[in-house]
Amino acid sequence: MVKYYKLQAGRIVVSEKHEAQVTMLVSPDHDEINSLVKVSGLDEHTISSAFDVEELARLEYEDDYTAIIFKKPKSYNAEDQFMFRISSFGIFLYADKIIILSDAVLPLVDEKRFFRITSLNMLVLKLLNYSSYHFSEHLRIISRVNDELEAKLVSSVDNKYLLYMFGLCKSMVYYLDAISSNQTVLRKLQNSRNLVFTEPEKDLLDDIYIETSQCLQQTENLSNILSSMMDARASIVSNNLNSMMKTLTVLTIGIMVPTFVVSSFSMNLKYPLYMESDWAFWVVMSLVILVTLGFLFIHKRNKW
Repeated sequence: MVKYYKLQAGRIVVSEKHEAQVTMLVSPDHDEINSLVKVSGLDEHTISSAFDVEELARLEYEDDYTAIIFKKPKSYNAEDQFMFRISSFGIFLYADKIIILSDAVLPLVDEKRFFRITSLNMLVLKLLNYSSYHFSEHLRIISRVNDELEAKLVSSVDNKYLLYMFGLCKSMVYYLDAISSNQTVLRKLQNSRNLVFTEPEKDLLDDIYIETSQCLQQTENLSNILSSMMDARASIVSNNLNSMMKTLTVLTIGIMVPTFVVSSFSMNLKYPLYMESDWAFWVVMSLVILVTLGFLFIHKRNKW
């Protein structure tokens, strides 16, 4: 899918192909990639790197364009089982146009995130800022999910919630690598001599770098918390299971004691105190009650 945009009055608006300054290709097919290679001079390896999950964020200067491969969090899917994944997108900045390659539509027409766009350089910085903002939003969601899972683990004996916690821990490793590589790209842009930024653009770039650094620190803290508490959470599940087994064992013994008394007197044998009277039933029931009360007394005294 291909979308075309242009700059108008400090905003990004949808435009026709012939007047477009910004071209966005979302999960392009083979024909779209071939067309892009012929028209823009990008090679297939560079295009594929924009969609490679394992590709680190990087900044490259070519003769005709500047290539920025940046990381962003992937939209969460319920089938991921609390596994938050990473995706990449590519920005190719030419003198008079920008080509964006992404696996999902980026909200360029969102005036809340993309406003006061005075140049193509400013649009590039806004895209990088959107990625950092997206990471921060996901970290807040992960923190809330972690709190909810912890509350469920307190009384759970199922490994399901524990596996969800493992998924969150694994996600934090991916987030650390992605945000760290993004920070490296931002640092290179700050020291770049190939791209000339105006003062407002430099200020925005500094703000993005600071926000990304704070996001990285937040990710490290959350990752440390999740990792350090995993053993404790596994112990909680194990203790909950032990407590349940203990309760079931006590109940089983409590049921077996009166059952033993009743079954003993129901055998077809003559006991030394064999009675053929109406009181025999009540005598047996009295013994059952006494034995049960004795068991409850011992249970309470020993705090089983």
